[in-house]
Amino acid sequence: MGHIISAEGLSPDPEKIQAILEMPDPENKQALQRVMGMVNYVGKFIPNLATISTPIRQLLEKDVAWVWDDQHKACLSEIKKALTEAPVLKFYDPGKPVLVSVDASQHGMGACLLQEGHPIAYASRSLNKAERNYAQIEKEMLAIVFGTSKFHEYIYAKPNVNVETDHKPIECLYKKPLGSAPPRIQRMMTKIQNYDIQVKYKPGKELHIADALSRAPQLCMENHVISLRYTRSVKNLSAMKS
Repeated sequence: MGHIISAEGLSPDPEKIQAILEMPDPENKQALQRVMGMVNYVGKFIPNLATISTPIRQLLEKDVAWVWDDQHKACLSEIKKALTEAPVLKFYDPGKPVLVSVDASQHGMGACLLQEGHPIAYASRSLNKAERNYAQIEKEMLAIVFGTSKFHEYIYAKPNVNVETDHKPIECLYKKPLGSAPPRIQRMMTKIQNYDIQVKYKPGKELHIADALSRAPQLCMENHVISLRYTRSVKNLSAMKS
């Protein structure tokens, strides 16, 4: 259910963290900049981020040639580890507002559930052959369907859930009657009618996490989620220790 409970406490389930931990290595500076944009977004929660990210930041300097080696791989692995553990990744608090951030690229979709700036869960998947032929507005709506369905247990019956997209036409379309949308988008919109969501536009340069996930999705079509969730009570955990 998202994490493992042992006598030592709570930890993320290794099978549920591929969306971040198996993100491919960047192939150029532009790809690395997207990854670091995501990292910087939650950087205030990562102790010693400046220190552990030094090799990668040096690689982004203007006059430094692109050479991705073992030092950079190790650095990125350390950053990924930080992104999938406390204090960055937090447990869901049902009493606090939630934000769903989504994005779609040419080849994939990414989504992140956040509370007070902290990621609660990440998700990503590749687009299939048919989906890659969708118009961009259809891909972006599909990303909303994907994000809301992956985080269903967090947002169903929750009031005033904000959904962020970097595609301005989606915000405008969502405010219009369902019948005014193209047929394929109508079908997508019916899938999210049971949620109390407000679709908000946010520039892509500010949509760091979802953007990075959508541009580096898992190569397989299985989607992956990482989250920290309580599935047993503290009483059960205490019993395991005794």
